[in-house]
Amino acid sequence: MNPEDIKDQFLEVLTEIQTDSGYGGTSISGETRPMTDLEGFDSLLCVEAINMLADKLNVEIPSSQVHKIVLSEDGKQHLTIDESVGIIFKIVNTGET
Repeated sequence: MNPEDIKDQFLEVLTEIQTDSGYGGTSISGETRPMTDLEGFDSLLCVEAINMLADKLNVEIPSSQVHKIVLSEDGKQHLTIDESVGIIFKIVNTGET
């Protein structure tokens, strides 16, 4: 599994969530910061998105890792999808974060 596969699946999950939440049509790219750029997207939907992504990738992503996927190490900045994909790639392929 490579980062592009993860990114494609993550974008698909986020698009599905936004559409189901009534916010479809929003452009989502690697530079999107889901927690700040996507209308109606909150911490609960973030957990849902990571769980849906884990199911699509057929991997386990511990819930304890979710905050590391969406927040910077100091917890002060929301990450872009591209930044999150890098972290997910490490978790999926090495178990490291």
